[in-house]
Amino acid sequence: MRAMKWLLAAAIAATAGAAAPASAKDYKIGYSVFWGTNPFLVTMVNGARKAAEEWKAKSVNVDLIVTNGGDNDKAKQVSDLEDLSAQGVDGVLIFPGDSVMVAEPIKSIYNKQNIPVVITDIGIRSGSYISLIITDNLKGGQQAGDYMASLLPKGSKVITLDHAPTNDNGQTRRKGFEDRSRELGLTVLPRQPVQFLTLDSSRQAMEDLLVSEPDIKGAFAFNQLVLQGAYQALEHAGKARQVKLVGFDLDPVSFQMVKDGKIDGLVVQDPYRMGYEGMNIVLTNLTGGKVQNFVGLGTKLLTKANAADFANDPQVTGK
Repeated sequence: MRAMKWLLAAAIAATAGAAAPASAKDYKIGYSVFWGTNPFLVTMVNGARKAAEEWKAKSVNVDLIVTNGGDNDKAKQVSDLEDLSAQGVDGVLIFPGDSVMVAEPIKSIYNKQNIPVVITDIGIRSGSYISLIITDNLKGGQQAGDYMASLLPKGSKVITLDHAPTNDNGQTRRKGFEDRSRELGLTVLPRQPVQFLTLDSSRQAMEDLLVSEPDIKGAFAFNQLVLQGAYQALEHAGKARQVKLVGFDLDPVSFQMVKDGKIDGLVVQDPYRMGYEGMNIVLTNLTGGKVQNFVGLGTKLLTKANAADFANDPQVTGK
């Protein structure tokens, strides 16, 4: 059934994509984001909208269609990409929820129709794109390991709470964190699986961990929501703040938790720039310009000591 849907979408896209836009300066751009209500993704899309506004000032009109893949249903993003192709988009930006699944419609639809694809974060394991815009996740993971090691004595047990075994960025972060933690003398345990990216699953994972490893001293996660759930479990067990929590990404709740000392540190990315650069790249390509096929971004470390420096971050303010 899925294959038939792809074929139908591809056929429609062939008709829609073969013709030039109504005007050489009018473009329909799709933005497929997984878990689009997350502040990180809202900020990313806001960056793309800002770039589109700037192109409009140059008489390039953009019809931006944003699709919000299911929070836990990664297959929905595949359907979203099929639907976008059926609407005749001229180019597409993608924040992949899964590096494997999302690659399939990219190959079977967008690559076959020569529709330019820009990947904003995470990456895909197959298929072609004109540009990848991504954080240096290895260095970000190393940054988290450095900070964790500064909080704990050598020999302390630390672990990764892993909700994303098929997300390339998450596994790169895990490698950076675990390798650096070992280098600095911490004892790294095999990862603790988190079934879903939800508070309930994250809380359950930490509850299970406290049973199997009651002397755990530090936990790292790829996403701030996992740390929020982990803290709930620690608080319920009477171990709040006894286990150091360090992770990636930011939202208003996690920002306040860092200020309160409930989360010890967060490696913060720049999703606004990802969306902004992504829109600029796809439109530059469509208007005949040359583009960078890779844009690497850095990270910053948020702690209680420097929280004031992040108060105006779009992921905190929602602007």
